[in-house]
Amino acid sequence: MENKKFKSKRFMLILVVILSILIPPATYAATGTGSSTTSYDNTYYAEAIGKTGTTLKSTLHNIIDDNTKLSYSAVWNALMDTDEDPNNSNNVILLYTGRSQGKSTKGSGVNNWNREHVWAKSHGDFGTKAGPGTDIHHLRPTDVSVNSTRGNLDFDNGGVADREATLCKYDSDSWEPRDSVKGDVARMLFYMAVRYEGDSGEIDLELNNKVNNGSAPYFGKLSTLLQWNAQDPVDDFERNRNDIIYNKYQHNRNPFIDHPEWARQIWG
Repeated sequence: MENKKFKSKRFMLILVVILSILIPPATYAATGTGSSTTSYDNTYYAEAIGKTGTTLKSTLHNIIDDNTKLSYSAVWNALMDTDEDPNNSNNVILLYTGRSQGKSTKGSGVNNWNREHVWAKSHGDFGTKAGPGTDIHHLRPTDVSVNSTRGNLDFDNGGVADREATLCKYDSDSWEPRDSVKGDVARMLFYMAVRYEGDSGEIDLELNNKVNNGSAPYFGKLSTLLQWNAQDPVDDFERNRNDIIYNKYQHNRNPFIDHPEWARQIWG
């Protein structure tokens, strides 16, 4: 007959196996309760490993700020590469609707797709000049009419469903993207707030816990973005996008795709 101690050990082993299946390692990294590792930790991120707070933010800025800058016209071709539908090389995936749409349908027509500035370019009034206005780490293909509805709204929860992007919501001062890209949006904004710090003649972009930020170089709502980062872990589409931008276009990475836990370590 098994003794109680042996039964207890066997039960704990079974429990650990079950939990490891139900909760994959990426979840711990995304919630900030654990840490992730990448092949870049001993090279690209070597100076950042082990740091926290403003020191981590400053170190990451110095790592990612010396990137190749694209022209606004070059962004079209870049997005057709970075956001290509993995199941159809003729299409791109639109950020807010999730729709797979032909690359050739880019333009300004109501059913075309265009270049969405996730950090709305009016928040800091940086326009489409090379730099924040053309940084493809935060530029994504979106439906033209959905892009217009989102406008320059800050991000937060709540509102009514969008007529076309039905899984997104909006009200007078905020936009809530569909659940499966909430983390993507958060990590893009984290990147922008670290990449653009006001040096080298560039704008200083910062996150805050407000909406209605208008033309100020601020974006919110930080507490919601941190929740979204935890709620929607990094997926293969994001990782592939990050790799393409790094290897082929800007030659810098979004640290919060590689290490989503760094958002909590910087902004708490």
